[in-house]
Amino acid sequence: MENTNKILLNSVRLPNNVNTTTQFQFALENKNKPIPLNDIDTTVSQYEQFLKERKDSSIYRFYGVVKPVISNPLFNENIKIYFGENNDIKTKDILSSNIFEKDGWVGFYNDELDEDALQFNDNKSALCEFLPFDPGYDRLRMIDSDGKQNYLLKILYPFNNKDITLVKNNDGISLKDGIPIIDQFGVELNGIQYVGFRTPMNHGLSDGDRVKLINFQDLTVPNTLKLNEQFYRVYRTGNQNNGDKLRTFIIEINSSDISFTVGVSTIKRVVRDKPSQYYVRQFKSLTFGYQNYDLYPAAYGVTSYNDDVAAFNFKTDIDVSDIVDNLGRPITELYLGIIKNDNDSDPTTPNSQYWINSVSGLSSTLNTRFWTPISGGYDLENNTEVNYNIRSFGDETYVPSTYFLNIDESDDIFDGDIVEYNENELLERPLENVYHRVNTIYREYLNSIKPELDNKKEGYIYSPFNLIKIREFRNVVNPIVDIQSKIDEFNITNPQDIENLINAYGVPNYATLGNVVNGITTGNQVANNIFKWRDLMDIGETDVTGSGVDYPFESGAHYLYLDKRFYFQRQDPPCEYRIISELLVLGASDTNNENKNKFKELLKSPTYLKYSINIPTVYLDSFDEQPSFITPLLDGQIIYNANAGTDASILQQVFNNVFNTSINDTTGYYRWDSSVSAWEPVVFTLGTGASNVVDVLNYNGVADLNVEVTLVDFEGEYELGKRDVAGGCVDLSLLNQNQIDDEC
Repeated sequence: MENTNKILLNSVRLPNNVNTTTQFQFALENKNKPIPLNDIDTTVSQYEQFLKERKDSSIYRFYGVVKPVISNPLFNENIKIYFGENNDIKTKDILSSNIFEKDGWVGFYNDELDEDALQFNDNKSALCEFLPFDPGYDRLRMIDSDGKQNYLLKILYPFNNKDITLVKNNDGISLKDGIPIIDQFGVELNGIQYVGFRTPMNHGLSDGDRVKLINFQDLTVPNTLKLNEQFYRVYRTGNQNNGDKLRTFIIEINSSDISFTVGVSTIKRVVRDKPSQYYVRQFKSLTFGYQNYDLYPAAYGVTSYNDDVAAFNFKTDIDVSDIVDNLGRPITELYLGIIKNDNDSDPTTPNSQYWINSVSGLSSTLNTRFWTPISGGYDLENNTEVNYNIRSFGDETYVPSTYFLNIDESDDIFDGDIVEYNENELLERPLENVYHRVNTIYREYLNSIKPELDNKKEGYIYSPFNLIKIREFRNVVNPIVDIQSKIDEFNITNPQDIENLINAYGVPNYATLGNVVNGITTGNQVANNIFKWRDLMDIGETDVTGSGVDYPFESGAHYLYLDKRFYFQRQDPPCEYRIISELLVLGASDTNNENKNKFKELLKSPTYLKYSINIPTVYLDSFDEQPSFITPLLDGQIIYNANAGTDASILQQVFNNVFNTSINDTTGYYRWDSSVSAWEPVVFTLGTGASNVVDVLNYNGVADLNVEVTLVDFEGEYELGKRDVAGGCVDLSLLNQNQIDDEC
């Protein structure tokens, strides 16, 4: 300031208070140093810094929901299990007439007071509570009320490749040799003869693709097909009716000119003269237990089938910086694994104790388990020569067959999907997802537990691995980069100089690993120091096809929300049925009550439909003396009046003369009642009731009582034992069905 003087005026006007001039010296002082204007001074962009941190981060955090579709059509027995008065375990048979289905779950409505419901007043009726048979809610639902998780969640990544023999053969042919052929058929299209082939798995072909035919027989003379010298065009996928496109295809060869050998003849898709490679990917776990995540009910979350939606949050950060995939590339895919466990129930409940006691006579590897060890395979064609068909597991006609066996949720390494890789595309194409299969120990080994019954080999299957896409490769392959020509041009011999040159051209590390990684020819290295590859797109970047990934980034980590479905389904749902019947003879001739006991078992069978009875017909109007089989008249003796109404006077005369009594002129069954010395009409039923009711279950009359029991026999594609419940594909309109609701 130029003027450093300041005028100070008195604040009060008084005669003696005269303003005087006073001068003060002061100066402005700056205690901060000015920012020097040099090359250290830069402007920082918050958005650019965000992009840099997001690009550099390899930390992932996962949370989301699982929407299950689960039910229990494959239950152990239709019984109620409970503690008795002395804390002993009691059971009660649930007859077929009292078996109901609710939201896909098979069970019964409780007919006794539920003391817990009365005590806690939880809006649940003490009576009429629906209880599913075992395995029930406590062993199958994603959210379990007993505090024992029924499934283990894992985060996994593909780390290795594996070869398998998909179709049985003695020539050592495996998946690495191509997709095997299991059937050949002729097709006529527009008057031209073609040949069609069937594969046991999805072939991954499209119309117009080229294929290499391997180990086929050329039936032309003199071998005009030249199978080893050329590739053949796929005329179209599908059969003659244009169906089954995923597993059949047609090529332009006359069917009479070529033949194949099951398990030996194979095909490979060809891309620009390079045949594809086929293999199984193996997955490795990055998390190792229940402590790695929280699982809890999603607020108000239920599926369309009233299954509770489960929410999860992985507490463990997943760092992918130090791992590569099965082809040596940066990780672009992770998988959410959902694996069925065996420690899924409270061991103090009567149900758990009952089933453990039931299997106690089995081997030590089985008698402490409720579920079988997990087996693995694929949903393949129904053919006895095919290995790894998960739906055929347990069918004796498929023995011997190969599967992935003894899988446990605690494992770190799992066999996964079947994929195709072509070195001219530099991409993996999944063809078949792996499935896991479990069954209860009780059902699997029922014949060993109850020799009079057959094993029930149908189990549950589910797809355990759900894709999580965290990065994406570009949709085009980079032009080939020829470093070797520069090395030759400038005579570069120093290895470090060569490496620097490779880096200068932007060749990524995964393109320099060599041409074979984990047994697969990657195609990244065309020749020595000549490379091709696909670039990895940045997070948030999309290409012209719309491919790419984008998800939130916060506090140094990527956050991915996962919305996954989980289907716990039948191994072989029966889609056909037939009506069958068994004829049982009850009465005095039924020694040791064998038929009576069998009748009781059939009545409680879930497949029971109805029963009908008759006593050998006696034409009463032909009696001229008292029949021997009703002499003397026994209390409860039953006869059948078949000819009522034909000649009432004769009927009455017979009864008057022979029996010294009378009978109503009505067709039906009559029982001698000694209390009134008369033949009284009776009806047959299950159980006791009024005086004119005969309990079929306790019938022991002199005359034989023929009982015809009608049942339904459900049939699937595979021989897996008796099926208690129809598959959803069965048309039950011809069967008598009870109308049920939520009321008892």
